[in-house]
Amino acid sequence: MKKCILILSFLVAIFALTELSAQNTIQSYENNTVNKKFILLPVKTGAAKTWITVNVDGVWQHEFEIELAPENPDFYATLEVGQWKGKKLELTAETVVPGSKWLSLIKTSDQMSDESLVYKEEYRPQFHFAPRRGWTNDPNGLVYYNGTYHLFFQHNPYGTSWGNMTWGHAVSNDLLHWNEMPDAVIPDKNGVVFSGSAVVDWNNTSGLQTSPVKDNAGKITNPPLVAFYTSTFANRGKGKSAQSMVYSVDEGKNWIKYPGNPVIPHIIADNRDPKVFWFDDKQNPNNSHWTMALYMDGEDYALFSSKNLIQWEKICDIKNLGCSECPDMFELPVDGNMQHSRWVFWGGNGKYLIGNFDGKEFKIESGPFTTKYGGNDYAAQSYSDIPGTDGRRIQFSWMAGGEYPKMPFNQQFTSPRNLTLRTTPDGIRLCMEPVKEIEKLRLPDPIKLSASVNGLTNPIQLPNLKGELLDIEILFDLKSYNAADTNLVLKTEIFGQEISYRPGTQIISLAAIKAPLVPVNNTIKLRLLVDRTSIELFANNGVIQIAACFVNKAKDPPGLTIAGNKGLADVTIEAYQLKSVWEK
Repeated sequence: MKKCILILSFLVAIFALTELSAQNTIQSYENNTVNKKFILLPVKTGAAKTWITVNVDGVWQHEFEIELAPENPDFYATLEVGQWKGKKLELTAETVVPGSKWLSLIKTSDQMSDESLVYKEEYRPQFHFAPRRGWTNDPNGLVYYNGTYHLFFQHNPYGTSWGNMTWGHAVSNDLLHWNEMPDAVIPDKNGVVFSGSAVVDWNNTSGLQTSPVKDNAGKITNPPLVAFYTSTFANRGKGKSAQSMVYSVDEGKNWIKYPGNPVIPHIIADNRDPKVFWFDDKQNPNNSHWTMALYMDGEDYALFSSKNLIQWEKICDIKNLGCSECPDMFELPVDGNMQHSRWVFWGGNGKYLIGNFDGKEFKIESGPFTTKYGGNDYAAQSYSDIPGTDGRRIQFSWMAGGEYPKMPFNQQFTSPRNLTLRTTPDGIRLCMEPVKEIEKLRLPDPIKLSASVNGLTNPIQLPNLKGELLDIEILFDLKSYNAADTNLVLKTEIFGQEISYRPGTQIISLAAIKAPLVPVNNTIKLRLLVDRTSIELFANNGVIQIAACFVNKAKDPPGLTIAGNKGLADVTIEAYQLKSVWEK
C-alpha cells in the first residue's frame, strides 16, 4: 500500500511539474536593428511577475521584473534603447503564461509611453511631482547647474510596486514645472540603484571632464556633474551594498558609470545612501575637500573625506541620531547671520542634530530634534550647488504611503521647501516653509475674511473657495483662555480633512498626526497647501510641518470651514486657488 502511495505521489509530482512547465514558457522579443529610442512594454497590475533579461549584440546588459500584460495592458512601461542604435536587441522573459499576447503588444517609439494620457489621470497630483509611470520613493541626486534643477528619484519603471530600483530623472527651471527624462541610472552587474546624491565638480578634481574648457579667469566652464548611489542586491538579492558613481560631461543629459565602481566597497550591514558635499575650509583652503555622509547600521552614520571624489577615507562617526538611512548634512546661518552659523545633520525620518564641523569631526551641540511629525514624509534630501546669490537650502521629501487607486503611477513628493535655522525660546531650531515659487501658481483675487469663532456648531464658512488646488493662510489670534481647559479647541476642515488645535495642551493635529505647537505672541499661524491627493501644513513659519496624503472622492467638495469654542479666537484668512503645473 505504501509503495502504491509513493508511486501515486511520484506521478502527481511529475504531472505538477509538467503542468507548471506548460504554464511557464520562455519567450523572447528580438529587434535586429534598433532604430527607435524606446521599447514600450505592456504592464497589467496584478499579473504574474517575470524576469526580463536585456541582451545587446549577445551581451548581457541588465534585468528586471515586470507584470507583463497577457492582454489589455493598464499602461506601458518605457525601456530606453536609443543608446544601442543599430545593434541587435533581445529581451527574454523567463516565465510567460500560455496564450499571452505580450509580444504582439510591444511598441517601439521615439517618445516615452502613453503621451496622450500622462498627467491627465484622476488622482494625478497637480503641483506635486509624481513619475509619469511606475513607482517612486526617495528623492536622489538633487543638484542645480546652469539654470536647471535636477531631480533624480528612486524609480520602478516597470510597475507600481517597489522593485527594480533605478534613478528616474526630471528637470525644471522653476521647481514647479518638471520635464521627465529617460531613467538616468539603471541596474548593472553591481546590482540595483539605491539612493544617493549629486554635486558639480567645479574644479574638475575628479579629472572626469577630459576636455575642460576655461574662461579668461581660468574657471572651468564645463565641469562634470558627479553622482553617488548605493549599488546593492546584485545577483537577484544576493549581493552586498557598496557605493558607486556616475558622471555627466554634458550638463546632466547623459550619465556614464565610472568603470572602477564601486568606489567604496562594502563596509558593514546595509551601508548606503551617500550624501556628498564640498567642505570649504576658509581658514586653510588647502584643507578643503569632498565629504560624504553615509548611513552605516542601526542608528549610526559615518563621514568620509576625498580630494578627488574617487579615493575615500573615513574621518569620523556620528552615532545615535534616533533614526536610520538617508543622511543629509549642510551649514546654515542662524537667523540669517552667516557669522553665527551651525551645521545640521539630518536622518531619514526627519530627526536632526545641530553642531559644528571642522572638516574632520562633527561635534554635536544639541539634538536630536524634529520639525516633521509622522504622516507621509520620509527620506528628504536638499539641493547642492544652489548659487550663493540665491542662498537657500531647498529640500524635497518622499510622501511615503500615499494611495492612488488604479493609477499607473504610485507615490509622490512634497512641495519644495526652504530650510532655515532660527532662534526660538527652546534654542536654535530648523524651520521649513514652502519655497516662494509656489506663489507663482496663485490665481488672482484671493478670498479674504476676518471673523471670530462662534461655537463648534456654528462654523465660519468659505463656500466660494472652490477647486482642489489651494494655498491657504490662516491666523488665529487667541483671546484669553484657561490653559488647563483641554476641551477648548479650534477646528479647520477642508475636503473632509480636519486640522485641530487645543490651546490647553498646545497640540495641533492633522489626519491623526499630532505635534506640539506653542503660540507666538498668543497667535497661531497656519499655511496649508492642498493638492488633489495631499495636504501639507506649515505652522508658525515652519516650526512644525505635517504632510498627509488622502483620496478626495467628493465630486463637489465643500469649501473651507473653521470653528471653535465661542470667543476663543479671532481669525484672519487669505485663500488662493492654484493653477495646475500640467496645464498647457
